[in-house]
Amino acid sequence: MNNKWLISSCVATAAGIVAGATYLLFSEYSVLSGSQSWVLSSAWSSAMLWLFVTMFLLALLFNILAFLELERQEEVLNPLWWPQGSKLGRQQQQFKENTQHLLQFFGREMESVEDCDSHFLVRRQQQALLLYIQPDLEQALTVAQVRSVFQQMLSLNCQRGLIVCYQKINSQVRLFAAEAGIELFDQQRLKKYVHAENFSQLALI
Repeated sequence: MNNKWLISSCVATAAGIVAGATYLLFSEYSVLSGSQSWVLSSAWSSAMLWLFVTMFLLALLFNILAFLELERQEEVLNPLWWPQGSKLGRQQQQFKENTQHLLQFFGREMESVEDCDSHFLVRRQQQALLLYIQPDLEQALTVAQVRSVFQQMLSLNCQRGLIVCYQKINSQVRLFAAEAGIELFDQQRLKKYVHAENFSQLALI
């Protein structure tokens, strides 16, 4: 635990403060009072001074050890080491799992689109849905990507489209998608859809 290094650092700091205060007290008082009885011997003066320096260096060392141990704990708790920590890692992992649930939901009615990664064609009741899952979780969905999906819909004679992406979707992209007949699922909407009580009965087409 990094607490032991923090406690050791506090103890070393306190000892250094006592040593430094003792050295300064006797030095300043002897100068102000002019009394030689308050003057520390050279051996005691050196001892207090070296004790202060040693405690200062020990406190610095303990602080560094505490920081390194805390960093190791974070790496163990979050091995993928995403910039915003373990919470973001759990959200992205949950998004991937929800995406898999959606693909399993379509099951046999779904087939991959040739020469188009992350594009899936779903046929149900003489209707077709083009599903696109954005593979890059760090990239926001753009109008160009929606336009590309729409062009694929036209070439495959699909009545509707569905795009699933992790990042939030801006209003311009939503407006273009609505005009093209494309449904948009960000991570929050996908989570609500997959975890709905009647999920097995929901239909996108």
